[in-house]
Amino acid sequence: IHKRRYWLKYLRVASPPDRAVKLLFGLDVEPESLPEDVAGAAWSMWQAGQSRAAMSLLYRGALSHFVTREKLELGMQATEEDCLRLCRQRVAPEVGDYFGRLTRTWQQLAYAARPPAQEAVRDLCRDWTRHFRGAA
Repeated sequence: IHKRRYWLKYLRVASPPDRAVKLLFGLDVEPESLPEDVAGAAWSMWQAGQSRAAMSLLYRGALSHFVTREKLELGMQATEEDCLRLCRQRVAPEVGDYFGRLTRTWQQLAYAARPPAQEAVRDLCRDWTRHFRGAA
């Protein structure tokens, strides 16, 4: 017992590592990487013809909120569907529904090269502000 006490004083309990994911699907989700007004910046990008950048920004902003504010543990291997499933389990239903719309829109643009209608993007920007105000 005496030997064990001797060695215990030299062992430090390491604080848990910061488990916040910084990249998901190659997207930087650190709050510092986002503009202060995510929705406003996304709408400006959309109007400038940068549809992919605009949708990416909305999606990254939502992921950043979930990781940093909601403390959802999204691993580096998480898929978009994993993120959506976990989100729907842990956040308010209206936020989960919004994130579902945003995810589907992002996937259609990113993987199928089908840009959404301007009205849909305007709604996503407006609703992003309502759900994630101050998230960045």
